[in-house]
Amino acid sequence: MALILVRYGEVAIKRSGTRSLMERLLMHHILSGLRSISIDARVTRSQGRLFVEVPDDKIKDSIDVISRVFGVRSLSPVKAYEFKELNDIVNATVKEWSELIRGRRFAVRVHRVGSHNFNSMDVAKAIGAALKPFSAGVDLKSPNIELFIEIRNDKAYLFTEVINGPGGLPLGSEGKLLALISGGFDSPVAAWFMMRRGSYVDALFCSLAYPIDVINFLRVSHALFSRWSIGYDPRLFIIDCSSLISEFRAKANPHIWSVLFKRILYEIASKIAKSIGALGLVTGESLGQVSSQTLHNLMAIEHGIDLPVYRPLIGLDKDDIMNYARRIGTYEESMRTEEFCAIFSEKPRTKVTVDELNNELRKLDQGLINNLVSGAVVLRVSSAKKVINELMMSTSDVEINHVPENAVVIDLRSRSEYETWHYPGAINASVDKLVSTVESLGRDRLYVLYCSKGLSSRWGALELRRLGFKAFSIDINRLRRLL
Repeated sequence: MALILVRYGEVAIKRSGTRSLMERLLMHHILSGLRSISIDARVTRSQGRLFVEVPDDKIKDSIDVISRVFGVRSLSPVKAYEFKELNDIVNATVKEWSELIRGRRFAVRVHRVGSHNFNSMDVAKAIGAALKPFSAGVDLKSPNIELFIEIRNDKAYLFTEVINGPGGLPLGSEGKLLALISGGFDSPVAAWFMMRRGSYVDALFCSLAYPIDVINFLRVSHALFSRWSIGYDPRLFIIDCSSLISEFRAKANPHIWSVLFKRILYEIASKIAKSIGALGLVTGESLGQVSSQTLHNLMAIEHGIDLPVYRPLIGLDKDDIMNYARRIGTYEESMRTEEFCAIFSEKPRTKVTVDELNNELRKLDQGLINNLVSGAVVLRVSSAKKVINELMMSTSDVEINHVPENAVVIDLRSRSEYETWHYPGAINASVDKLVSTVESLGRDRLYVLYCSKGLSSRWGALELRRLGFKAFSIDINRLRRLL
């Protein structure tokens, strides 16, 4: 068996009852994560440290899992030696490291817990003197390699690696939250921050372009939760919000659609959060990043919501958020995601008042929110991959790799993007005008759609097919290569 020493930070300074609870949670999540990849392990506690025993041939995989457990500050694969006197430790280090340091400058770092007839400096000096003949010398400031010894009572643990963990608090130590997650960069990072602070996090997604945006949401959620929610299998709530498109267009002020959509999303989330015992909502909003995230609009959106709304990214800029997305492993999936802009405002208002927003809400069907909530589909992250594959199969024939002769090509991007470049002969149409545009051109034509990243064009092709048209989507980069 191999041995891994696990360090935790904040947990160690909690009062005894809280610390004991958090240590047990930490141990549970480590064991749960290892069992999920079929590793049989044993975890023991020792004065602010955990020791994890795993099979020798599973050490690399075990380190990968433990380094993603919230509450773990750092970890190291170690060799353990029992000793009776200082010389026993010195002999162990010569046996372990004499070849490793050959031709290299080294430094010895010692941490000691317990009662001994020597101190940490005595240990460092004795080991440095014994190893020096095998090396290029001692260099405490910029060594080629650092040698670590942690002495705990009658055992010395030798190691050369310190692998960082995420830190924070053990998952579940602070209750449960519901995160509003899209397929973009911000909301998965916000969820990660609250998980890091000890909260179980479930997720809610409001679909406007089923099934394409649901596939994107599931991909991002799987990338986030399967990697970081070790010890908990989050619930994913998916709601078909496409009815909002026609409702907004018929009744609401188009300059505040974005703010109105957010308010409805908050109200939906609040109802679902209460039903699962969540203690608040998590959003990826960053102050001033878009028009719906100004101070005025955030206040209007949140008014009347009787649960706390946590915004861990509120003071971060986009570069900060994207760097975190790279770190946590959601960046690549978020890069594939395109916003579906059917109900996002042109010339949006940045200072919507509470009264204005409430007036717009009163214009809508008063049973709308309850109807949306009652139609929620719920699945666990552990089943997300299977659902993704099923949805992908159901849409697999919508993609095309060429433009058939006599096909009508429709560009769903903005007018400015269209004028910068478009496929020769392509018609520019917004998503909301797609059906009326195609109706005017005739049902006997074949339509090929493209957009920036594929969400709008794939959804548009599926929607046209549902209405009886022949339609396909093509990737814009492939379209450019065809020319």
